Amino acid sequence: MLLPLSTDKVRALSLENHLAFATVRAGRGDSEQIINLLRVVYLAFYLRDETASGANLDLYRQAEAALDGCAERAEQGEKWLLLDHEQAAVEGLLVVHDEQLAAVRKHRYLAAWDRLQRFGSGTARSPIPVVEDAV
Repeated sequence: MLLPLSTDKVRALSLENHLAFATVRAGRGDSEQIINLLRVVYLAFYLRDETASGANLDLYRQAEAALDGCAERAEQGEKWLLLDHEQAAVEGLLVVHDEQLAAVRKHRYLAAWDRLQRFGSGTARSPIPVVEDAV
């Protein structure tokens, strides 16, 4: 549990995340890819390190807002497509999450995954606080 995730696991997770992003970026996505990417945002939020680049909550808020915007447009009959500024927000989050996956200890990953599962079964709209002081 103190060891990092295996290289194969990190590659598989990263590939899954980047494929979901590429699919939505190309306008061929659906709710499944958006849910996958929201899961990445929230897992990355739970894995954040207060002393690293991941400590900036705006990174997570912007990626979440981008995915919410995509879903809202799709509900109005538009394609599941991220706008240019939304793509940049999600892509930046994916870079941070890739770094997290490469460095995280298995016990921290599992704890973050558990927090994500509890969030998913709750009623809160987002685990990301609106005000940074609320952390």
